[in-house]
Amino acid sequence: MRVILLGPQGAGKGTQAHRIAQQTGAKHISTGDIVRAEIKSGSELGQKVQDYNDRGELVPDEIIVEMAKPYLTGADSWLLDGFPRNESQARALDAALKELGIELDKVIALEAPDDDLVKRLSGRRTSDSTGKIYHVEHDPPPENSDEDPGPFVQRKDDTEDAIRRRLEIYHDQTEPLKDYYAERGLLATVDATQEISKVTDDVLKAVGETA
Repeated sequence: MRVILLGPQGAGKGTQAHRIAQQTGAKHISTGDIVRAEIKSGSELGQKVQDYNDRGELVPDEIIVEMAKPYLTGADSWLLDGFPRNESQARALDAALKELGIELDKVIALEAPDDDLVKRLSGRRTSDSTGKIYHVEHDPPPENSDEDPGPFVQRKDDTEDAIRRRLEIYHDQTEPLKDYYAERGLLATVDATQEISKVTDDVLKAVGETA
């Protein structure tokens, strides 16, 4: 099982990748985690990435793919979360997979209306004390200060204006990848507004695993 998970922020890609990895034994490959680990390791690639970050520039696609290669070849089954984000990255990934002799099995697009995603993300609150993330509606911060004293803050990028701007970028740059992969018969879409367990079941069915 070699699967890419697409979807806007708030659609639950990380949650679903974690759940599916647990249920199937597939490796969850998060490009965000890879980048952070590479920087922390102090490797040559990590230093290059840090240099781009320090200059406020985007890390070139080729470097991201180069960092991901050991993870793509290190497991027979994997779910790739957070990459590609545009057609240029998709083509760079295609070239890498071809070079490695790996075939992509499926691309799952998690879908949810913008208004639902705004509600999900804008309701998040993070504890300054523990780092735990809560939701004002679905999982409110504890009132008992002994359990988690807080304070509970909203990230600057979780305001409605910031979220809608990120969604605009997703629709403009990443969403067209659905057509890119559909043309190759690889795309399946899943309703991400359902209960978490139902979304997991639908993803498993889409990739041919028993739900």
